[in-house]
Amino acid sequence: MNNTVMMDVITLENGKEYYILDEVMYKDWIFNFLLEKENKDNILVRKKIIEENKEFLEEIRNIDELQLAFSLFFKKHPELLKEESQNE
Repeated sequence: MNNTVMMDVITLENGKEYYILDEVMYKDWIFNFLLEKENKDNILVRKKIIEENKEFLEEIRNIDELQLAFSLFFKKHPELLKEESQNE
């Protein structure tokens, strides 16, 4: 049995490739959680904007957007919070 997981990869403006770990929707935004392909310690959160049928990734502008992104992520994946609390 093959346990290979296929993940989408994108290249950002810095020339580095990132796996798309997850996407979380909020109104007209989609928060993307990205993992750098060559440095697994580097996780980014970007906001996908769709305007005039074009998509682009924008950096998170402030702490409120970052808190919103993670709040939505953990609402989508509550099992990740439970797992952490069991390790304490």
